[in-house]
Amino acid sequence: MRRPLLFFFLIISVHLSAQINMVSKKIFLDSLNHECTPENYAYTRVITNYSQKSTRYVVTDFYKNGRKRMTGSTLDRDVLKKDGEFIYYYKNGAKETVVNYSDDHKNGKEINWYENQSKKCEKQNLWDPKTKKTQTLILNCWDENKSQTVVDGNGDYEETDQFVTQKGPLKGGLKQGVWEGNDAVRKITFVDNYDRGVLISGVSTDANNVKFSYSSFNEKQSGKKTQKLK
Repeated sequence: MRRPLLFFFLIISVHLSAQINMVSKKIFLDSLNHECTPENYAYTRVITNYSQKSTRYVVTDFYKNGRKRMTGSTLDRDVLKKDGEFIYYYKNGAKETVVNYSDDHKNGKEINWYENQSKKCEKQNLWDPKTKKTQTLILNCWDENKSQTVVDGNGDYEETDQFVTQKGPLKGGLKQGVWEGNDAVRKITFVDNYDRGVLISGVSTDANNVKFSYSSFNEKQSGKKTQKLK
């Protein structure tokens, strides 16, 4: 009786495995979050309901150690368009960030933690679908010693967003005055000037000590001057 029973469970297991493979898709990502081959990946991504037609798809990224790196929902199964709550994790499994998205734009409350789970920062993201503009208010922040460095939007702040690190003063939750930073991917350092959260001027310096001045965020990102309309 045991052999037929074992065979039955084996058939069920194969059937369930085939169902999982049918509805899921796994891709490999490099350190820049670009799709790559299994030989040189840094993370894996699983879209759990890939083969089903849906308005939202569950997406989960994993570290090489098998722990979750990120989980949330995307509006497009082939292109990551974040929508709803996303949770990010450190490699040790501790929660790093909880943030909400609306049509691939941060919108609503955002909370960040250090690896020891002491609170790092509280932010409020504002997305206007009419003007297509996003504004982030940095409200309260603490250093690793639990000392508060930003209170009600005022103080000194340092942030790292993927490969860009920068620091400077805040006023009313917005960047104000001189901010300094570096971009590890583009291999540049920069000094920016802000007025109520708006970048008004800046200078970047590359690895060859070549300087580039800009007067908008688009110019800074593209590395090209924007022709102004008369």
